[in-house]
Amino acid sequence: MTKSKDKRRRKNEGQVKELRKDINGMAGQRKEVLSVLKDIASLVNRSLALDQTLKAVAEAVLETVPSAQRVAIHLCSEAASLLVPIASAQRGRSRKRTPSAEIIQTIARRAATKKRRIHIPDLRKEARVSDQKGELSLLIIPLISDQKAVGTLSVYGAEVEAFTDHDQRLAEIFAGWAAMAIKKTQLRFEAEQSQEAALTVLA
Repeated sequence: MTKSKDKRRRKNEGQVKELRKDINGMAGQRKEVLSVLKDIASLVNRSLALDQTLKAVAEAVLETVPSAQRVAIHLCSEAASLLVPIASAQRGRSRKRTPSAEIIQTIARRAATKKRRIHIPDLRKEARVSDQKGELSLLIIPLISDQKAVGTLSVYGAEVEAFTDHDQRLAEIFAGWAAMAIKKTQLRFEAEQSQEAALTVLA
């Protein structure tokens, strides 16, 4: 075998090893994501306090979306006119500048009203936050239950175009679990009210 052929062979072998390493890494990440999703599914099916469950969902997004800097979950009224923060999580003690609550509320209400995800890859291009220097990407996903928006899940990234299509789809899965947790809480509350009403009648 000539030296040039031997060199090419070793180069190819090195490329194959690197490819296998990447594939194994992707498989490991996939297993980790599936494990987190399984944990959240189990948590939602338990009768825990809503804020505790949604806090776990926010932390799960941080764990599985590497580019996420901060996650916030809000509940909204039926008309999506009022958004109330209920859970959040962030990486470390971030001192990055954050968009004003008023601006985020406006964007989140739009996502809830239209019942569709809103992705802003560069917040600096938004007229009202053109001087933004901290969290530069924003992904807001409405939490839909019975075809109604019951809240929003907001994911912030420290970089421009921080979220891939995979990140966005993954965040939507967690948003679905969050919506399910809210629905279960509502049903439990309605059942308790019905029971109290029945006891009042029988008293």
